[in-house]
Amino acid sequence: MKRGQEFTDYINASFIDGYRQKDHYMATQGPLAQTVEDFWRMVWEWRCHSIVMLTELQEREQDKCFQYWPAEGTVTHGDYAVEIKGDTLCDSFSLRDLVLTYVPENQTRFVRHFHFHGWPEVGIPAEGKGMIDFIAAVQRQQQKSGNHPIAVHCSAGAGRTGTFIALSNILERVKAEGLLDVFQTVKSLRMQRPHMVQTVEQYDFCYRVVQDFVDIFSDYANFK
Repeated sequence: MKRGQEFTDYINASFIDGYRQKDHYMATQGPLAQTVEDFWRMVWEWRCHSIVMLTELQEREQDKCFQYWPAEGTVTHGDYAVEIKGDTLCDSFSLRDLVLTYVPENQTRFVRHFHFHGWPEVGIPAEGKGMIDFIAAVQRQQQKSGNHPIAVHCSAGAGRTGTFIALSNILERVKAEGLLDVFQTVKSLRMQRPHMVQTVEQYDFCYRVVQDFVDIFSDYANFK
């Protein structure tokens, strides 16, 4: 909350537990024009080094999320300046390197922006492998940057956001214990934030991705 200003302390976000770690994710609504500074304040205060975006800015000719990073150069939102240093298109996602500056104290931090493409608001991605690669990229970055929360958003921060977090936790558990429990994982997420994994199709997609994951990794001897 900004001192001396009312109504700046609310943001539509919830802490969500990871497989190994409490409060590993922050599930949040996609920033709107009027909440961009609040979004960056949240990223700054909780020392997020990774942001996961699961929506396009516009879908079916409707605005779904405000573009809260610059296409080039630097953009300032209140106390926070965001500079883009790199923008790489991988197979199923864009990887953006951002520098976030807290202007009053001239402190800076690196933030990596993972933007998944090909996940419509209605429906699911065409195949699971792109999502597996995407989750792996986020986890690699997380191991490098210390275990601060990962900010995850779609448009409302429920359906696609919940599915991404569910899958991240499910795949971690499959790797660590060889156990698969989609039902309990989703149930636990829904205790923490309403509507996580919003549709039967998204729930079914969790099983499809795990099947792809097992098919890909069963070739390796180290797969438990």
